[in-house]
Amino acid sequence: TILITGGGTGIGLALAGAFAERGNTVAICGRRQDKLDEACRQVPGLHAYRCDVSDAGDRQRLLEAISRDGLSINVLFNNAACMRPYDFRALTAADLGQVRRDIETNFIAPIEMIQLFLPMLLRSRGEGEAPTIVNVNSPGGVVPVARVLIYCASKAGLVGFDRSLRRQLAGAVRVITLFPPSVETEMMEGVELPKISVEKCCREMMKRLAGDDDEIWIGQARIIPILARLMPRRILEIVNQSTKMK
Repeated sequence: TILITGGGTGIGLALAGAFAERGNTVAICGRRQDKLDEACRQVPGLHAYRCDVSDAGDRQRLLEAISRDGLSINVLFNNAACMRPYDFRALTAADLGQVRRDIETNFIAPIEMIQLFLPMLLRSRGEGEAPTIVNVNSPGGVVPVARVLIYCASKAGLVGFDRSLRRQLAGAVRVITLFPPSVETEMMEGVELPKISVEKCCREMMKRLAGDDDEIWIGQARIIPILARLMPRRILEIVNQSTKMK
């Protein structure tokens, strides 16, 4: 029984469909009811919940609603994220409020979702399941892009959190970090980079998730950790020079 945040569109919806096709019970959540309704039309049998994961109250209400519906989550996919450009030379007090909301969505929300659902995940292990946490990250969490520095900083924090959590929960809950490349999603519409389709990304994700890797790099992103180790300054320059924002 799988819960996918940000499951109404893009990668989240593609994963929801792929898992449902394999006979899993799949729950999704998202901010926009129209997107959730459309997701349910595309993937019959989905359990859909309106939830803004950046809101602590919504996160708590999501747990309560899932529990009321009798679902016992044993796989948690933290997929929801937001990416916004900032120019710190012209940052205002209002912009700082948005910065806080972005950090809440990209960093605090996954941590609190894990805290909220961890008892349920641990119970599922006692019932013979294999509890798993999957945090969808970004190459920007390893090689940051200057224009979207808050997004990259949040994702970098999540990389470190995952590595520590993996050790804490070793033997009890598996912790996986997914690094997709640039994908044709709504969030990436303003980024001028070569992108792969959502379908292609999802197919590789499903194949790789069946393996044993704890950190999974997808598609052309697989070269990033190698170059980040071998030539960190050069890859930083290349990524920032090649990434254009509309």
